[in-house]
Amino acid sequence: MDHAALIKDMKLCTRFFTLLAALPAVIIIISSPLHAAEFRVSPSGDDGSMAGTFATPARAQKAVREWRQAGHEAEEAVVWIEPGRYAITQTFELTAADSKTTYRAQKDGSVVLDAATHLKADRFVKSADARLAAEAIGQVWQCDLAAAGVKHAKAFPDRFNDGGGLAQLFYDGLWQPLARWPNEHNTKMVRVLDRGDDPGAPGKRPGSFVFDGDRPARWKAAADAGQLWLAGFWRVAWDWQSVRVKALDLEKKSIALAAPVGGGIGSKYAGPEGAGTEPWRAINLVEEIDQPGEWAVDFTTHTLFFWPPGEIKDGSITLADFDQPIVRMKGASRITLRGLVLKGTLGNGIEITDGDGCTVAGCAVSCIGKNGIVVKGGAQHRVESCDLHTLGHGGILLGGGDREQLTPCGHVADNNHVHHYALGKKIWSPGIGVGANDAGYACGCVVTHNLVHDSPHAAVLYGGNDNRFEFNEVHDFLIESDDLGGFYTNNGWASYGNVLRHNFIHHTSHALGIYLDDGDSGDTLEGNLMYRMGTGAAVGGGHDNVLRGNVAIECPGGFGIDSRGVGRKYDQDSGMLRDFVKVKTNQAPWSLRYPMLTTLLQDHPELPLRCVLERNIVVGTTKSAELRGKKEHFKGVTIKDNVALPIEDLGFADVSKLDFRMSPEAEVFKKVPGFKAIPFEKIGLYVNELRLSLPAHPSGHTTSEWHRP
Repeated sequence: MDHAALIKDMKLCTRFFTLLAALPAVIIIISSPLHAAEFRVSPSGDDGSMAGTFATPARAQKAVREWRQAGHEAEEAVVWIEPGRYAITQTFELTAADSKTTYRAQKDGSVVLDAATHLKADRFVKSADARLAAEAIGQVWQCDLAAAGVKHAKAFPDRFNDGGGLAQLFYDGLWQPLARWPNEHNTKMVRVLDRGDDPGAPGKRPGSFVFDGDRPARWKAAADAGQLWLAGFWRVAWDWQSVRVKALDLEKKSIALAAPVGGGIGSKYAGPEGAGTEPWRAINLVEEIDQPGEWAVDFTTHTLFFWPPGEIKDGSITLADFDQPIVRMKGASRITLRGLVLKGTLGNGIEITDGDGCTVAGCAVSCIGKNGIVVKGGAQHRVESCDLHTLGHGGILLGGGDREQLTPCGHVADNNHVHHYALGKKIWSPGIGVGANDAGYACGCVVTHNLVHDSPHAAVLYGGNDNRFEFNEVHDFLIESDDLGGFYTNNGWASYGNVLRHNFIHHTSHALGIYLDDGDSGDTLEGNLMYRMGTGAAVGGGHDNVLRGNVAIECPGGFGIDSRGVGRKYDQDSGMLRDFVKVKTNQAPWSLRYPMLTTLLQDHPELPLRCVLERNIVVGTTKSAELRGKKEHFKGVTIKDNVALPIEDLGFADVSKLDFRMSPEAEVFKKVPGFKAIPFEKIGLYVNELRLSLPAHPSGHTTSEWHRP
């Protein structure tokens, strides 16, 4: 070999390895098709290291950025995080500069990004407070929250519905209930003295009511000090609000509120004095700590009072006090979080805003004050095979796409398990929300194979256009409220193109399986199975809704359409009309995608136009196709081949075990030509490399193991 050429090659090699040594903690994977670089994080790492293993994800992030700036902008990077707890004191912010990076647990489920405040045992002393109930004496401990540096211990607002900004207490990772009376269920008003004004009305006069019994006598001192709050369904069973008490009169047995609530107090379905059944409870009273797990905060002294369900030891008691997301991606592309555990914030767990192609995979999000994962804007983001539970608000919220151009965002939520949520904000906090709440408008989202259960209110809320919901299982929702569906949407004359197919909704006897409420339009419900619900599915006055091939078993309400739009004057002054006129339905792409909307306002939009009830099956009721309203209101509705059948005709494998696989020889296929079998074996969670096993559910309602891949 030429000597000069050899010297040249040696110099080039020397420069390469010198450059490589200068890059911190990087291993180039030559065999990887993406030529990814590896960085490492460990609890025993050193953030001051120039080359080695770092102590925090934030320091590894900096190293990845430096590596990219050295000429690797187009390459992939993987940050491996070793098992352990990583304290989060500020949001882990990921931007466009962090694109094409995976943050991955070395062992799934072993890496905890923990934002909680851990209270040491020596901060607690046995309480001798005179307010304690007899059964609580010697059981309750107290802690000075100000001395512990807890920020969110200020007095509640006069009116709130979301936890009131108070830090949330956990014991060994379990959500602890704020002290309340009654401990179970609620108490009720005797009658309304003054409904009060709506909060938006002139004067904003709060309401007052008569209470029953002598229990409020224990709260007199708190009320006089302005430290008594009551929570309740003051007007309707889907609006839970907490309100401060202005005055408590024990002689007259009356309570005057300090702030008005929406619509005034007293059932809107009863007379001026209400129904006498409006539910309410007292909250956050030291006087009402009377069982293990309960706690309260004295806002005047910033003192926590807690009856622990076990021993107090270092780390057993934590507070969600940090009020920001643990991870926030903004304008980023192709970032993946895999196998991480995120917990302990009073804010959202993960927020993804704009950007494209980001994935949250195999992660566990729990002990969160607000929502688990919020995706807003951007395109092609994925949440897959994640477990979300013990959440103050909702689980997974998706929003994105362009309404004017009907541009789909392509977000996906697949194979996620969401349960025990809405613990702080009890109402309108869905397990999965598409185009709902904080996520904004949604077009083109896909929600598949998720399991959602155990909520005081909503399971799945949706709105927007062209979203698809398939193979999901929903059960045990609406536990504390009423008037909702397992899949619920409302007020959408322009909310066309949503498809709900092959979902299993069960065991919520006072709820609807699917509810297209208050004029919602343009949805297709096909091949869904409802079991032991109050109603299979209902259309509340909207247009162009198709219900085809659904099955309702032991659902007294069956399937139905009503013409409520006539009495409620949907065509004159309604939210549907006001929203509809904002959309350019006479122009492309709307006029091409939904041509029926171009003439809607001339076609009697108060009527349920062009709806279809076809080949729906009911068992245990005769209401296979019920029309609620005058006959002339349904001239544009198609009703065909809807029947009531005995359970044997469906050919299910074993109803007692929730095995609803259908035999191809079942009588239903002969009696209802064109009816298609529901592919029940595909419904629900499935095993993959991110979900190695399936959960066991204490409710006992979950589908059997036979249909799990």
